[in-house]
Amino acid sequence: MSLKQPIPKLTERERLILRAVVQHFILTANPVGSRHVAKRFGMNLSPATIRNVMADLEEMGLLSHPHTSAGRMPSDMGYRFYVDDLMDLGELSSEDQENIEREIESVPAELESVLDATTRVLASASQLLGIVVIPELQKAVLNRIELAKLAERRLLVVISLEAGPMKSIMLELEQEMTESSVREVTIALNQRLAGLTVGQIREQIAARMQNLSETPQSLIRLFVESTDELFNFSSKSENVRIGGRAQVIHQPEFSTPGSMRGIIELVEDKDIIIHLLQGSEGKGPVAITIGSENPDNRAKDLSVISADYKTTSSSGKLGVIGPTRMDYSRLTTLLEYTARVVSKRLS
Repeated sequence: MSLKQPIPKLTERERLILRAVVQHFILTANPVGSRHVAKRFGMNLSPATIRNVMADLEEMGLLSHPHTSAGRMPSDMGYRFYVDDLMDLGELSSEDQENIEREIESVPAELESVLDATTRVLASASQLLGIVVIPELQKAVLNRIELAKLAERRLLVVISLEAGPMKSIMLELEQEMTESSVREVTIALNQRLAGLTVGQIREQIAARMQNLSETPQSLIRLFVESTDELFNFSSKSENVRIGGRAQVIHQPEFSTPGSMRGIIELVEDKDIIIHLLQGSEGKGPVAITIGSENPDNRAKDLSVISADYKTTSSSGKLGVIGPTRMDYSRLTTLLEYTARVVSKRLS
């Protein structure tokens, strides 16, 4: 169990009833009563017996009892017990699998295109927030640098990484530069730097750009001095993709103005989103963090399901975020399958 409170061992009857309550609540968003459990799940138990068991489960902290309802609903601990001990993994329909593959394989095999498509797929398939975090790029390999003269003293630098994003930035020149000089510097930069990782370039660029007597030194010097700016790919807000804002606000949990405002504010803070995905816990390929397990109190009513995907040189995370009442079984399978498709596309 991921929650700190000790959870007692449950009898088979208690396990069956807890599972029934969780599954019903996930499906309907309505607290469930003992009579409905007896009728809906075909248990050969009287409503009174089921009611007593539900009361015991509530006392253990696995169920909660809304004041306005006679029924009960899972607590965070109840969801955790369900996910760890009671849940069977769901199956993705062939239609879902085909949709995922079609969306991801129909775009160019470039990191940003694939991850944008993945965000759309996750949001559509889950009706929750679909999140993709771009990999740590210190190990990403430089593919090519392009320089383009935009004005007498203004230069556009375009940096493309293998299986990574493309970055463009403007540099102000100390003096006018001819088109031929720009071409010479472009050739020199690619000859000396292409094929190195971002981390290697940041460490070695000064040494590697020495002994270029035939190349304009003022531009080489400017490029070396601008290394931290040019090869800084660590901005968290630029490294996360979020989709599904329109879908998630239709969940019953966000029907009030206050709850809707809370989820919208959370989505706007990309640093928190990354923190939530990186804080997900799990022993297998898919990690699940439920409600109060989240590292940020603003996400205490949310759950996060995430999985790692791989590129040729690094790895990142993809996931879904939504209310604690989510279909953990199906979404676990969705994340695992999508991560495999994305990894295959980017490797």
